[in-house]
Amino acid sequence: MQFQVAAAVSSVQWVDRHIGYAPDFICVFRRGTVDYINAAGARILGFDNPAMVVGLPVSRFLPAGLAGLFERGPERPGPAGLDQPLTFLAGDGAELPADIIVHPLADHRDGAFLMQAWLVGPGHPGHPGHPGHPGSCGCARENTDPEAVDQPGADDLRLASTIFATTSEAVVVLDADFIVMAVNPAFSAITGFSEAEVIGAFPTFIEAVSDSESFRSVLASIGRHGRWDQEQWSHRKSGEEFAKKLSIVGVPSPDGHFGRYVAVFSDVTQRKHDEERIHYQANYDGLTGLPNRTLFMDRLCQSLRLAERAGQRVGLMYIDLDGFKLVNDTLGHEVGDDLLKEAAKRLLFCVRHGDTVARLGGDEFSIIMPDLGESRFAPVIAQRMIETLEQPFILGGREAYISASIGITIFPEDATDSHSLLKNADAAMYRAKERGKANYQFFTADINAEVSERLIIKNGLSRALDREEFSVHYQPKCDLATGRLTGVEALLRWRNDDMGTIPPTKFIPVLEETGLIGVVGEWVLDTACRQYRTWLDAGHPELRVAVNLSVRQLRQPNLARMVEQSLARAGIDASGLELEITESMIMSDTENAVDVLRSLSEMGIRLSMDDFGTGYSSLSYLKRFPVHTIKIDRSFINDIATDPDDLEIIRTIISMGHSLRRKIVAEGVETEEQRMLLRKLRCDEMQGYLLSPPVPPDGIDRLLATV
Repeated sequence: MQFQVAAAVSSVQWVDRHIGYAPDFICVFRRGTVDYINAAGARILGFDNPAMVVGLPVSRFLPAGLAGLFERGPERPGPAGLDQPLTFLAGDGAELPADIIVHPLADHRDGAFLMQAWLVGPGHPGHPGHPGHPGSCGCARENTDPEAVDQPGADDLRLASTIFATTSEAVVVLDADFIVMAVNPAFSAITGFSEAEVIGAFPTFIEAVSDSESFRSVLASIGRHGRWDQEQWSHRKSGEEFAKKLSIVGVPSPDGHFGRYVAVFSDVTQRKHDEERIHYQANYDGLTGLPNRTLFMDRLCQSLRLAERAGQRVGLMYIDLDGFKLVNDTLGHEVGDDLLKEAAKRLLFCVRHGDTVARLGGDEFSIIMPDLGESRFAPVIAQRMIETLEQPFILGGREAYISASIGITIFPEDATDSHSLLKNADAAMYRAKERGKANYQFFTADINAEVSERLIIKNGLSRALDREEFSVHYQPKCDLATGRLTGVEALLRWRNDDMGTIPPTKFIPVLEETGLIGVVGEWVLDTACRQYRTWLDAGHPELRVAVNLSVRQLRQPNLARMVEQSLARAGIDASGLELEITESMIMSDTENAVDVLRSLSEMGIRLSMDDFGTGYSSLSYLKRFPVHTIKIDRSFINDIATDPDDLEIIRTIISMGHSLRRKIVAEGVETEEQRMLLRKLRCDEMQGYLLSPPVPPDGIDRLLATV
């Protein structure tokens, strides 16, 4: 059947007219020399006319190793042909990645092969998106001489029949009324329909002609351009969906009318799935399935354009999950991922239809609220999110708790472009964190000033250590019973030439945020140890020096080694050093904190729990840590003389600490009345402005000279 069909439509000219319009590379060669190449193949190789390629050796466009297989004579590259990726070599030397299928043509001539290839990626003449692709209107080839078409040779007929039978693209020959005359084996392989099931019928398997209006559109396109092209989803006989790249061309009769049509299509399902996967990966977060930053910014820009035209407001929220890092670090990354997925679901539950919830990265989310209406509606959604996220997360049989800090900004009141709005919402979120977390804050002008100041501080800190802008001051502690100095606390200070002296409350959080606290903290430890060596040499062995540790330092795997090296560089014993950690800091990572503190204590370093009373203040927790000293937070000392509750709390802490054989230090003592009450309660030591503010080392020297 295939031979007769090929003969009826005239051999090589038929191939060149119809298979030749296929948008991929098709070539026939014998003993390493090109016998035939279609228009797309010629253009892929950089030639304007297929005739310029016929007669050339295949070594001109194939790698040497592969070309050699086809230049040796009648030997086959394999019993069933060759199917592998390769790189084409275009006429200008460009390398074109492609997939190739080669079939031996046993019924043609010895050493003859049919090669079909698909370029990988856009940017090449054979790619459908390229202006020179043969599927474009301007690439239709001139009609061959009708007289020549009617006079095929025997070899030409065999060639046409073989190509028709072996090409991997489906070919459907249609008559002038669009009734199926013939199909090739690839058609049945792709669609599942046999030749007998479609011959003589209208091609309902071509969705583009399934209704009269679409059919007229297809015929109109063929009438204007000689062809019609489209990618579309279809169904196989089994009902399975697949994607095909379809071309329908008209075959002109001698009178100029289309007497035949040929539909050629290939199965591009895998490519379509790959494109969809790539599109998804480019626009959606792989963990939560929410839009990622790229898609989020695109939707935000669209929302602003629509709102500007309609005179509407757009709300933008920036959400940070408080406590997520603790869950991630203590329970593991898998549990952290589960928490993020569950948090995403809860956020989606809280928003309105039409709002966009996106994950910007890490534990940060953002929400676009188009057509917001009144600004007062935003807090309703924000509060709903806070309450929803505060509910316990059950992860792997364990409960985890987080909260949310939310920043809110409004278009057009706060800003009119997407980047400014996002920056504003981020700044408002940081204000929410500074105000205790688990709350929302609107963007205001003073927040903008804070953001600018924070950026200046951040930039300045990056060079402060190299410019020697840091210094260490020391605040003394004394024995309440005798007044004798017992130690000093090392406190970091920063003076910048442009900004002057910056309060620690402003730059310490930035050091923590940027990670510079590790390097700067080690510098403070080295400086304090060297200063202790100076006081030791001056005859003050009783003066222990205390250095504060940060959360990041406590989590450093090499903390104990770093402390040991600082002691060695200063040439002092571990007993002269005290390390202070806050109560909330060790409670955030209990298991790790116990191990680290125990190793430090075993080195002979004394440990002090700072700000005691502001966190758990649990006796059971206190027993677990190898802490030698408890420092009562200054907030309880302030009102000790006027507030009976504070007085009783301090009495309890002192009694509890002494029962555990811990030394008790009162921070922030500023009046003589406070000192007398603490002494009466049998507090061991005090620290505060009543004794001395933090001073440079020579200030401590003067104090030592007077006591």
